[in-house]
Amino acid sequence: MSDTSSRTDTYNKDDIQRVFASFAADYKMVAEWTKLHSRALVDERTSQIRALAESEYLDQVHLQRHTASGAIPDAVIYRVSTKASTWSADRPSSLKWQVGSGDTLRIVVFFSKKWTELPQSERNKFSKEHLKDWDDSDFNGEYEGLVEVATAKYSSRGYGLERTQVGHQ
Repeated sequence: MSDTSSRTDTYNKDDIQRVFASFAADYKMVAEWTKLHSRALVDERTSQIRALAESEYLDQVHLQRHTASGAIPDAVIYRVSTKASTWSADRPSSLKWQVGSGDTLRIVVFFSKKWTELPQSERNKFSKEHLKDWDDSDFNGEYEGLVEVATAKYSSRGYGLERTQVGHQ
């Protein structure tokens, strides 16, 4: 199967790669502005997340700023859509976070139904190859007391990511 073969009737691997170029740009901007992740780590994490997406194992990505006390005052959620062919191009707003001493930037991914249906041996094989240094998270996807605002949609044909900013409004 070639890299450009159709995954569905509406998108292929090239479309996923184009969409993840926008995610990579966002993540790189946050990492550089906050100085919380190195360029090398951004490149590594982006590659790992793209591998999940290309295998259709990705459902959501959360970039979270954690304070020294463990609170999450800001986050960005990227939700995967395989029905993005009707989306219009958005001009995204910039991400603005107030960074404090002791803050960290964390990435949490939520897996797709396709991932959960894989035999454990296949998940282990994929994780060993692509997610070597990832840890399990107990984060449930909820941001208590924070407001979610959809700020951009990145798409190529039927594949897309909807970016939602989370924080105090």
